Amino acid sequence: MITSCIIFLATLGTADVVNENDYINEYQNCLDNVPKVMYQYADLFYEFFDEENISTAVRIGWCESRGKETAYNSGANDSGVMQFVPWTWNWVAEKMGSHRWGEWSVMYDGRPYLKQVSKSSLNFEIVQVQFSSYYNILYASYLAEDIYGSVRWDDWQPSKWCWSDESKWIERWKRENA
Repeated sequence: MITSCIIFLATLGTADVVNENDYINEYQNCLDNVPKVMYQYADLFYEFFDEENISTAVRIGWCESRGKETAYNSGANDSGVMQFVPWTWNWVAEKMGSHRWGEWSVMYDGRPYLKQVSKSSLNFEIVQVQFSSYYNILYASYLAEDIYGSVRWDDWQPSKWCWSDESKWIERWKRENA
C-alpha cells in the first residue's frame, strides 16, 4: 500500500488513474497509508529506491525524523529526513564519490542547481547537503541498496522498533497525528 501510494504521488496519478473518481480513491488510499508529511518526498523515494524498498524507506524516514528535513539530534549529530551521522555520511560520500558532510549545495525547488532557470524565479536556497532531502534520501538509497552489495537496513537498527512492522507503524503515526 505504501509503495503504490508513493508511486501514485510521485507520478501524480498519471499511470493508472483515468478519471476523477479513481484519483480521489487513490488519494484517499494515501491518506490512510502514508503520513501526509512524507508526501513531499514521494518523487525522491520513487526516483532513488527500488520499488520493493520504497515502503521500508518511507517508514524509516518517518520514524527517524517525522519527515522533517531539518531534523537534528545533537547527541550523535544525526540530521535530515533519514538521520545520518557524520561518519556514515562521509563513508557513503567516499564510496559514491559525492558530497561530504557539511558541504554547502545550491538548491532550486528541492533539487541541486545544475542548469539555468528563469531569471524571474528566485526559488534558490543554499543548504548543507545533509539537510537537503534530495541528498539525504539519495544517500540512504546508496547505503541501503548499493554499498553493501545487497539490501540492508542495518544502519537504522535503533529505530527498527518503529518501522519494522508496517501495520504497527501505521497505527503509530495515525495515533501521533490524531
